[in-house]
Amino acid sequence: MILRTDLKRDQLVSALSEFARRADTADWAVVYYAGHGIEYRGMNYMIPTDARLKLDRDISLEAVEIDKILAAVEGARKLRLIMLDACRDNPFLDQMKRTVAQRSINRGLAPIEAEAGMLIVYSAKHGQVALDGTGQHSPFTTALLDRIRTPNLEIRRLLDLVRDDVLFKTNKRQQPFSYGSLSGSEDFYF
Repeated sequence: MILRTDLKRDQLVSALSEFARRADTADWAVVYYAGHGIEYRGMNYMIPTDARLKLDRDISLEAVEIDKILAAVEGARKLRLIMLDACRDNPFLDQMKRTVAQRSINRGLAPIEAEAGMLIVYSAKHGQVALDGTGQHSPFTTALLDRIRTPNLEIRRLLDLVRDDVLFKTNKRQQPFSYGSLSGSEDFYF
């Protein structure tokens, strides 16, 4: 297990590289990211703590593409799971200048294509903004922490229950959403 918090861009890329090397020899690779995320021109990015996004073009220079997470889990043999609690409002949007008027910076994250054997879970459906919640954690993380302790709960069922909990806790304002698929011939338990 690798645990990293409050990473700058170089640290985030380095952590993903280290994780990828470990995933190459693992059956399972699970990445959980909580932080700011942004969709820009159809691409999703994680925003590291040292990002200074004054212009829209700074996004591709200072943020880290979600594709780097996909690459990091790629080597796992059985389960490749990515959970992104990162669909919040873009904190830079109001102050960010556009270098080209038609460049789009949208709310939430864009839909993502995942290959077979990979599951990508967003804390909020594409284009939707995830809520921060009122407690220590977001509604998604709170539901995940509550449900993951349940013994003998298969991962697909776990994620369905987390989705239901978040929908209930947010009065249907936030709907977690999954992309991709896992093999139906194998069950996965935490």
